[in-house]
Amino acid sequence: MKNKLEICVFSLKDCITASKYNIDRIELCKDRNEGGLSPKKDDIKKALKYHDNIFPIIRPRKGNFIYNNEEINDMIDLIEYCREVGCKGVVFGVLNSQNEIDKETCKILMKKCGGMSTTFHKAFDEIENIYKAVDDLIEIGFDRILTSGKKEKVIDGLDEINKLVEYCNDKISIMPGGSLRSENIDNFIKNKFINEFHSSSIINNNLNKNEIKKLIKRIRDV
Repeated sequence: MKNKLEICVFSLKDCITASKYNIDRIELCKDRNEGGLSPKKDDIKKALKYHDNIFPIIRPRKGNFIYNNEEINDMIDLIEYCREVGCKGVVFGVLNSQNEIDKETCKILMKKCGGMSTTFHKAFDEIENIYKAVDDLIEIGFDRILTSGKKEKVIDGLDEINKLVEYCNDKISIMPGGSLRSENIDNFIKNKFINEFHSSSIINNNLNKNEIKKLIKRIRDV
């Protein structure tokens, strides 16, 4: 299977820049300092003019991933908007008060996605029993999990990610991300069952064009 590169951006400007390169997906967010929040609807619509594979994050606020009914309704509204304007996928994650997958809420959101692809974001790394969480996410129907292996930096979670990939047995894609860069991506490319990679390509607080080029070269050369 072809290796795929997803670039995470935090503004429409950076989305336009990233779109100039041969990348497979763009995760569109805002507010990098908050870990990435839902972008504005207008920015989502504009982003689709520059790249045809935009995955907006559906995260209504900073902080934990336990949402009230109003916040869930906001998530539903944005998911429906993304589907209507032609997004190929969305990124979301909801936990319950025990910091486990909120299966019922995730199923509700999943139904609203229609045919869009779905990524469960790094709320996954907040969960204690990530193997039970994998089973839940497979049952719900997610296509992939974005994870740094429960570490701040993905390179430190390499062993856990390899274990997760083996456990999943190709039932769901494990996509490493979290300070994934051209100098460490080879550690993950070695695992032939990992074929999706996520990077913000930010160096010195800015989207780095050369870093994007290096990442593309690394995943295409194998």
